[in-house]
Amino acid sequence: MVLRLRAAFSPNPRVAPLMEGLVNVPGVEFQWDSGSAGDLHERHLRDSAHDVFEFSISNYLITRERRRELWDWVMLPVYASKATLAVNTLVHVDAGIRSAGDLVGRRFGIPDYTMTAGLWFRAQLYQLWGIEPGEITWVIGRQGEQSHGHQMGFAERPPKGVTLQWSNPAELGRMLQDGELDAAFPAEDVPIDTSTGRVRRLFPDRGRQFFADYAASAGFLPVNHVVLMQRRLAEAEPWLAAALLEGFEAAKRLAYRRDPRSRGVFRDANDDVERQRPVFGEDPFPYGLAVNGPMLATAARQSCRDGLTATPVDLGQWVADGVRDS
Repeated sequence: MVLRLRAAFSPNPRVAPLMEGLVNVPGVEFQWDSGSAGDLHERHLRDSAHDVFEFSISNYLITRERRRELWDWVMLPVYASKATLAVNTLVHVDAGIRSAGDLVGRRFGIPDYTMTAGLWFRAQLYQLWGIEPGEITWVIGRQGEQSHGHQMGFAERPPKGVTLQWSNPAELGRMLQDGELDAAFPAEDVPIDTSTGRVRRLFPDRGRQFFADYAASAGFLPVNHVVLMQRRLAEAEPWLAAALLEGFEAAKRLAYRRDPRSRGVFRDANDDVERQRPVFGEDPFPYGLAVNGPMLATAARQSCRDGLTATPVDLGQWVADGVRDS
C-alpha cells in the first residue's frame, strides 16, 4: 500500500531530486507544492494542510510555546538551507555604517522580526560584536496576515525590551532610500531598489567573511529551515520518519554529484563554491540530530534573547521518534 503525502518546499537544489522523482522513498508517493518560503510558511500557520514541509526554525520554536491545536508538528533533522539572507543587508550611504558592529542604536528594516534569517542575524551580531536585540529598533516590512509575527500574536504581545515598529513592503524600501532607516535587508516580498545610488551593500564580498567569521567562532553555520511532519502521521506510521530522512539524504548526495554548486552555502552566486569548501566543509548541509545539536541549542537561546520565546528548550525533544538517534 502506498502512502500519499502532500509536501511543500521552496526551490532548493538539495531537495530537487526528490521533487523531480529522481530519488524515491519506498512506500511513499508525493504530491508536491512549491512557492516562496515566506508564502508557504504563512499557509502552514493558517491551515496546516501539508503532511511534510519546510518551516522556519524560529517560527517553530514560537509555535511550540504559543500553541494552537493546528500546529501539532514534529521535526525531521533535515536542514537543507542556510540562513544567509542578511548578507544582502543594505545601508544608507550617509548612515556612517562601516561594519555590522556599527548597527548599535540604529533603525533596521526587516521583512519580519520573527523570521529565522532575522534570528540568526541577531545571533551573529551578538556572537561577533556583543550587540543585543534591544540595542536596535526593528522596523517590520510585512503587514497583516502576510506577517508571520502578526499571525503568532507579536503585534498584540511584542517581545519585552525590544522595539518593533510596523510598516509595509513598499514603505520599508522608501524609508531606507530617504535615510529614515539606517539599514535593511530585503526579501522576495519586501524588495529594495539598489539602483538609486542612495544605498550600498554592508557586505561587499557578499557576506563571505561575515559567515566565515561566525562559523569559526560558533562552530557551525546557521540553518534557516527545518523539515516538519504532522505528529499524527509520525505516530500512525512509525517507519516513515527514517524513510523520509534517508530520502532527503539521498537527494542531497545526488544534487552534489550532478552540480557542484549545490554545495554552495549562499542563496545564489555560488560561483566560488571551490573556495567555500575549505572554509565551510565537504558537506556544509549535514543532516541528523547529533551533528546539528549545537546549532539547534543556539537557535533556542537566541529565540529567548530576542524575546520570541520565554524559556530555553531542547529542540531535540520534538524530533520524530524514529530519527532521534540520527
